[in-house]
Amino acid sequence: MKYKKYKLERREKRKVKGKLLKFLFFSGIAGITVYMFFSLITGKPQVENLRDITFIPAQKDAILRLKGDVKRATIKILQGEREFILYDAPPQGKAIPLHLAPRQMGLTDGKAKLLITLRYGLLGRKTYQMDTWIDTLPPKLEVVGYTRYVPQGGTGAVKARVKDGYSAYLQVGEERYPMYPVGKEEYFTLYPVKVDQDPSTTIKVVAYDLAGNSTTALLKIQIKKVQFKTDRIKLSEEFIKKVIIPLLGRDMPPIDAFKEVNENWRKKDVENLKRIGSNSTAKKLWEGNFLQLPGSKVISTFGDIRYYYYQDREISMSRHMGYDFASVENAPVPASNSGIVVFTGNMGIYGNMVVIDHGFGLMSLYGHLSEIKVKKRQFVKKGDIIANTDSTGLALGDHLHFGIMVHGIEVNPKEWLDAKWLKTNIDSVLEAN
Repeated sequence: MKYKKYKLERREKRKVKGKLLKFLFFSGIAGITVYMFFSLITGKPQVENLRDITFIPAQKDAILRLKGDVKRATIKILQGEREFILYDAPPQGKAIPLHLAPRQMGLTDGKAKLLITLRYGLLGRKTYQMDTWIDTLPPKLEVVGYTRYVPQGGTGAVKARVKDGYSAYLQVGEERYPMYPVGKEEYFTLYPVKVDQDPSTTIKVVAYDLAGNSTTALLKIQIKKVQFKTDRIKLSEEFIKKVIIPLLGRDMPPIDAFKEVNENWRKKDVENLKRIGSNSTAKKLWEGNFLQLPGSKVISTFGDIRYYYYQDREISMSRHMGYDFASVENAPVPASNSGIVVFTGNMGIYGNMVVIDHGFGLMSLYGHLSEIKVKKRQFVKKGDIIANTDSTGLALGDHLHFGIMVHGIEVNPKEWLDAKWLKTNIDSVLEAN
């Protein structure tokens, strides 16, 4: 009896064990099936930002972005018999930071291969292989010519020769301005000096190649401090009611209304002009000096500092960033020089306005217009009629606000009206060898 009972117990245990094994087996099959199905849905992991390491300079920090669930990433760079492991670890998050220093890795300038292996899931593996180019030598930079003396609010020009380079820019303080190719290995640009530019501002040319290596040349430019005219303007309640309130299209307390137009609108206009001026034709379109409105008188000059008073209290201030020309009412306005129309329409304090691009970052601006006779992207010749004067925008009467911009920064138009100044400070640099 004991023996039979023992056999039955063993048989029962074997049945339980068999069921358990079957359960584990089918559970495993189900798990693998679910994993395979999940892999098909989610796909294999991917690496982004590979273009950032197509060229490798002397020193570079790059970040590769991962898409998908990556368990481990291995990144190697291969050149001949040399192999250097850049990364071999489970990624922290979805980014892999890389520090590239070819010379420290024992690599030389020339072609190399990048091998990226991603492990995912249970046994998944995906490998990327791409060619990369190592270039540790910076471009050679020679400054051919530049304007050496520029007043605050003025314009200068720079021409440079770049060998084994890809592009160049000019840096004035914290501002960067593009340089335009004008011949084999030659670049040219105009640059603005702001009305409040610190005379000690550093100005330099920076050339760089496809890999990101750069060469810098400091320019010995003297920025001359200028004493601009100061005006104190009394605002009447009648002016605010007749000019300011209609501009706003809503009723506001007099001081708030004027500050809204003179300060907030002006700030937005400056931003819009910077945006418009940042996209200029990469060639010279202007012909000689610029034209003043025919038969006109100058009623306001560039850089004037204006303080506004209401009921004997100073409430606001502004800088006048152009020249105001007054002629007869509704006077025809000619294009001051040849170029491409890049803006027509209404803009804040300028009212109806036209902007013409003359190339190399140089643009002319015409404000307070009535009828506009040209369209965006239209080429106009020097002297072509583009509009008529009026008092749209923030204007006391019928006149033309004429402005000159360089890379979206308003500069002194007086310089560009002067043929001698233009030849000495701009043309001579553009023609330098």
